[in-house]
Amino acid sequence: MTRRQENEFLKRMEAAKSNNIIVPEKMTLSSEIRGVYGFFAIKGDEEVLFYIGKSNNIFNRMFSGGHIYHYLRGVRKTDVQKRMAYYLENGYKIEVRILKEVEYVGDSFIQDANRLALAELEEIVNQQSKGFCITDDMLSEAVKKKSEEKAWNDLFREKKYKQA
Repeated sequence: MTRRQENEFLKRMEAAKSNNIIVPEKMTLSSEIRGVYGFFAIKGDEEVLFYIGKSNNIFNRMFSGGHIYHYLRGVRKTDVQKRMAYYLENGYKIEVRILKEVEYVGDSFIQDANRLALAELEEIVNQQSKGFCITDDMLSEAVKKKSEEKAWNDLFREKKYKQA
């Protein structure tokens, strides 16, 4: 990485901080943390987890063409960016947390990729059981939305199963 690129990342990190977007101290230019992260909106005693994601490099996911980088540039296309704007405009601070680090094992790409995907899915299911992150953008990438949603609707509309 060039000195110019490094300075640009440092500016982005400072801009995030000045916009009440907090990232963990251990998440740095050189951290290369692979794992699952969460976006929390915090105001007083209230804490709302509104997004869970995964990345091979969480720092890059935030600051190199990802969530925080686009937000700081004024992009409001994704649900994450829109929620960040909503919460910040309503007096919350946004805190990014590393929920689980997932190291590479190195046995195969497929297995390493699936371990990361599974860690993300486990965290989503865990948080949804607590009432958080029940939104369309928190649907697992493994779900075939169109066909599975139709089958689910058919089952529950016809009352074949009782809803929980």
